[in-house]
Amino acid sequence: MLVFALLGFAYGIVLQRSSFCFARAAYELFLLRTRYAVYGVMAGLLTATVGFGAVSLARSHLGIQGHGNLLTLPAGGSTLLGGVLFGIGMVISGMCAAGTLQRIGEGYAIAWAVLAGIIAGAALNPFRGLYLRELIPLRSGPSLAQLIGPGAGFLMTIAVLAVLWIVLARSGAAPRRPAAPEPWRARARALLTPPVVGGVLLGVLNTVQMAAVMPWTVGYPLTLVPGVLSGGPSQATVRAALPLLALDGCMVLGALVAGAVGRGLSFRWPRRRVEVINGLGGGILMGWGIQTAHGCNIGGVFSAIPSLSVSGWLYLPAILFGAWLGVKIIRRTG
Repeated sequence: MLVFALLGFAYGIVLQRSSFCFARAAYELFLLRTRYAVYGVMAGLLTATVGFGAVSLARSHLGIQGHGNLLTLPAGGSTLLGGVLFGIGMVISGMCAAGTLQRIGEGYAIAWAVLAGIIAGAALNPFRGLYLRELIPLRSGPSLAQLIGPGAGFLMTIAVLAVLWIVLARSGAAPRRPAAPEPWRARARALLTPPVVGGVLLGVLNTVQMAAVMPWTVGYPLTLVPGVLSGGPSQATVRAALPLLALDGCMVLGALVAGAVGRGLSFRWPRRRVEVINGLGGGILMGWGIQTAHGCNIGGVFSAIPSLSVSGWLYLPAILFGAWLGVKIIRRTG
């Protein structure tokens, strides 16, 4: 419990100070020409993949179970459906699961509506009993480590992420051409924006958590709240959920402390009623998506891809497609 609490506090501080945000990255992809948040996500994924690979391969070399702490999730149609639902909800509400806890710590009242929507969506999920994994003939929890081996799996994941970063960089705004070519050190400094630094730090923290217990996850523990309150889950599930919920709670506390120290803390009420409606509705969709796909953008992508889980490579494009649909909905509704 103490390890989870300390890690959650650290996550909250880094998120608040770095402006690392999956929702912002989605807006950059489909509405803006900047790529600051996108680079932050890519930096975090690459750092976590290198870290997870180093820890796992070192354990294997020492004769310790190398992949016991990796997060491999079920993969199939439910992953795709959950990703689309989550992506729509993330864009409509303007924040992901981790961003919701960060915004609560920063004093955004609207974030409480999003959190309430996530929990309510988990309690009233119409897709809870719907299994669509047969749409894609994959086993439960397939991993690249099983398919091609751990070493090749980590190397391939790093290579794919690097190529994606280059492609996404080319799709952004064209950089201003200086009068003289900049030295490589100046280019490197220009790349070290707060979201990129935050992504690297989050990847390091995620590696520490993976080495100690298990990879980082945020949204799935929140969807367990209705069951915990009703006494439905088993005692084992409750015991597993409480440390994860403690991590989530300490993320709020970390963001609050970071905001107070950096003078970025003030209570903010929604300006329009539609913001509350969007926050609650987007939260409900995210709750459905998290429960259907067994993870949010953190557990389902930020931890699943570095864990070599095939589900992460299904969940990520599904979230992006859902985010694209969410942008279309926002444009139509104003």
